[in-house]
Formats: sequence, structure tokens, C-alpha cells
Amino acid sequence: MTGRFFRLRTLRQLATLVGWVVVWALSPVHADESNRSESLILDLLITNAQIFDGRDALAGGPYQVHIQGQKIIAITATDSPVDAKQHIDAEGRWLIPGLIDAHVHPSIPLGFLALRDADPNYIAYRSAVTAEQMLRRGFTTVRDMGGPSFGLKRAIDEGLILGPRIFPSGAMVSQTSGHGDFRSPGAGDASGRDVMEQRGYGAIADGGSAVLAAVRSQLRQGASQIKVAAGGGLSSSYDPLDSVQYRADELRAAVQAAEDFGTYVAVHAYTPTAIRRSIEAGVKSIEHAHLIDEPTIKLMAERGVFLSPQAYLFSGAAFPLTGKAQGIAAGLDQMMRWAKQYDLPVAFGTDVFGSPRIYGLQANEFSIRLRWFSALEVLRQATSGNARLLALSGMRHPYREGKLGVIEPGAWADVLLLDDNPLDDITLLENAEQHIPLIIKNGEIIKNTLK
Repeated sequence: MTGRFFRLRTLRQLATLVGWVVVWALSPVHADESNRSESLILDLLITNAQIFDGRDALAGGPYQVHIQGQKIIAITATDSPVDAKQHIDAEGRWLIPGLIDAHVHPSIPLGFLALRDADPNYIAYRSAVTAEQMLRRGFTTVRDMGGPSFGLKRAIDEGLILGPRIFPSGAMVSQTSGHGDFRSPGAGDASGRDVMEQRGYGAIADGGSAVLAAVRSQLRQGASQIKVAAGGGLSSSYDPLDSVQYRADELRAAVQAAEDFGTYVAVHAYTPTAIRRSIEAGVKSIEHAHLIDEPTIKLMAERGVFLSPQAYLFSGAAFPLTGKAQGIAAGLDQMMRWAKQYDLPVAFGTDVFGSPRIYGLQANEFSIRLRWFSALEVLRQATSGNARLLALSGMRHPYREGKLGVIEPGAWADVLLLDDNPLDDITLLENAEQHIPLIIKNGEIIKNTLK
């Protein structure tokens, strides 16, 4: 009796296990992964394409690009014999690398006040939608310059959701009363962690040892680079824009901790003093910098420090610049002129965050940069130029097995097909729905409306 009961119980357990396996196999998440895996490009040939390879427009053509798995393996003349399981005829359209946004915040889909009260799960869902929309605009890679994007990156990399490759910074490291101090004036001293700090939007650290700990904490979570607030900001309520934040020894502590992990520090800064102090400490990327002076921008050029400006949102084109933002537009124009004059390495970034409307302005950055740069220069900034900036992450680079921002053998299969030549009309990139019929990221067709 006992043996028979044991066998029956074992059979029931086995049946239950099999049942759970079946449920898992048919579950929406698993079914979605299965369906998406079938769409992965294992062997694709794109024929009859003109090519901007991230550096220059390739002469001659048309060309064909052979993609296997997640990489580009060959670029040949269209009439060259190539065996591939799948073919897409570009019909003379232009193939360019996937776009890179070097300064964006996909994990801040709400305003700061709303973030404090919102359910973290709701924020995560909105961030996922935001990430997919960025990808569908043609941005296949982004550098997250502050926010809890580690989980978002993981979900995208695992194929659970659609989105761009993410280079996460984690929480922005800030001094008390700095740009990353999100507490209200009545919050008291820094002995207690505010909800914004608890959720990973900012990390308050004062003194060299505290800065070391804060930076190391972000690196422990998987930051590919570190974001430090070295001056006042527009979206922070209690730090003046002209304030200089962090002593030289504190900035050096952040740089040392990052360099010990083989990566670098990018700083939020507008003023010459904040920027110069950061450069002397060894920072590799200056975010914003709209109030910089000529001697400081010359120092950036001498040291090869990246300028990571944002033009559209800071020009006043999207909304009037008032309060602390007054003077930013004039500073933007002069900064960009000097950047051109002194041949600075200029990144392409947008700083969009906070609402669907603002995120929707992301691609408007392209045409406004024509005030200072040629279409070729802007396209280089948004592709191969940004890839050089991302490469500063060294061994913390999460996608170092392939090249980004270029179309060449060995590069990741991140490409866009445009209806016409973006070197003639860069505004094509501002309307992806109409002018970008094909988007491929990591060897997966994200969008294909070609007939």
C-alpha cells in the first residue's frame, strides 16, 4: 500500500511538473521570446544600397551588406555572388549605422516631483515604452546619463522588451545641495536617504571617501561610465546654475575610482570654473557646458576632452527659456562656434526626459546642429563619433565584442535604411515613421515597411 501510494504521488508530481513546463512554454513572455527568435536575422543580404558607413559616404555603389547572426560580415558590390537565406532589396536607398544618443534619460519618464510619488513598477513600464520608442526613431544605442536603468538594460539585452543598447551610468553622484540632491529644503541633513536616492536617481556624497564609495557602488551595479554633478543645473530647484560643485580632491577621487575599473567620469557642468576643475581632475566628457569661455574650451581641445552638448532643448525652440535658463541659448551659440573652431570631439546628445512630449523631440537635434556643422559632421557625431566616446568605457563597455556606429565587417548589425541621402537632407531622420522603412538592431529586424 505504501509503495503504491508513493508511486502515485510521484506520478502526480511528475504530471504537475510537466504541466508547469507546458504552461511556461505557452506563456505570453516565452511565446513572445519564441516569436522574436524566429525573426532574428541569421543570414541576410541587403542589396542595391548606397552607404554612409559612419565616417563617409562610400563612393560608387550600389553595394550589398551581408549580415549573419548579430554582425555585419561583408560589404561587396551588388553584383557579387553571395549566398544568403534572406534578401532585402534597398532599391537605391541609403543605409546608415544605427544612431547613438550620448546623453539621454530613458529611466526618467516622469518629472522629478511625479517620480517621488509614482509606483516604481509604473515607472518601469513607462521606461520600457520610452526605450522602444527611441529604438523606433532609429536610436539603436544610448548612453544613459543618470537614472536607475540597470534593469531596463538587462531586460532589453535578454530580449524581453525592445529598446536600444544602453550604456548605464546609474545614479548621478552629487554633493549635498548639488544638482543630484533632490530633497526638499525641509528634508534636513544628509543623514537620511531620500526616496529619489533610494531609487537610484542620485547619490549624495560629501568628501573624498564618500565619493569613492558612491562611485564604487554604481560600478558594482554595472555602470559603464560614471556621471558626476560638478555644477548647478536647470532641472534642480535648489542649486544656482553658477555654483561650482565638488572640490578638486573629490573630483579626483571619482576619477580614480572610475579609472581603477578601467572607465571614465562624465560631469554635468556649465561654467568655466566647474569645467576647468573637472578637466584638471581627469574627467573625459563634459555634459552641457553652455556657459564655457574660450580659454576653457581651448583646454578641452588640448586634452582631447569630449564636449557633449545638447542644442535643441537648450535653444528655446521647444519652449521658452526662463529663470535659470536665461542666457543658455546665447551661450549655446558661442560654445558651438568655438567647438567648430578648435575642432573639439563633439558628441551627439539630446537630454530628453520627463514626458512623452519631450522624448518625442529627440530627433529634432539633427537639423538644429546645421547652424554650426555640416550634415556630414552631424551624422558622424551621431554615429562613429559617439562610438569613440562610448569606447572610453574600456572593459566596462558592455558591447565590446563588435563595433558600434559604423557599417563595416565585424560591426554590430545595427543599421537604418533611409528613403534618400541624409547628407542632402538630414531632416529625414526627424521623421522615422515616414522616411526610415527598415530598422535593424543586433541582427533583428525591428521595422520593415518595404514592399
